[in-house]
Amino acid sequence: MIDETHQALLRAAAETHDQLIARPAGLNARAAKALFAKLCKTELAVEVVVIEDEPHWHSDERGPIGLRLTTAGRESLGLDAGPDRVETKPRSGTKQALIIAMLQREEGATLADLMAATGWLAHSTRAALTGLRKRGMHLTKGHDAEDRTVYRLADIATTEAR
Repeated sequence: MIDETHQALLRAAAETHDQLIARPAGLNARAAKALFAKLCKTELAVEVVVIEDEPHWHSDERGPIGLRLTTAGRESLGLDAGPDRVETKPRSGTKQALIIAMLQREEGATLADLMAATGWLAHSTRAALTGLRKRGMHLTKGHDAEDRTVYRLADIATTEAR
């Protein structure tokens, strides 16, 4: 059972565009770990890799780890399934469509790959990745055999199953 404090956290996340649950200020590491586990176990939230400036609870080898409100979490608050998560397909032939296609490949794409394909500078390419996240797409970050950072577009069903 989720108490009023936890419901307040979930409700605050439900009101944000990214549906990320912020770690309460002043919460010690042990209590944060327990709350994180409880929200994941009850399937009210799902663990996701986020970028540094987004709310996160801890970090591991994948980078900063946050909690995203699930459909079950929204429904526990008496809310609908959530903001429209249906991604509009970008026009074919656009740089955004190219980036999405590259991120959907099994091998993913490095920042350098994306920069070469679009002709953009690093800051513009990172901004495009942030824009995809803000549209509700789930990006993962890993490393290839040469220890370069590789970005991939995660399947939402796979992400929520974790």
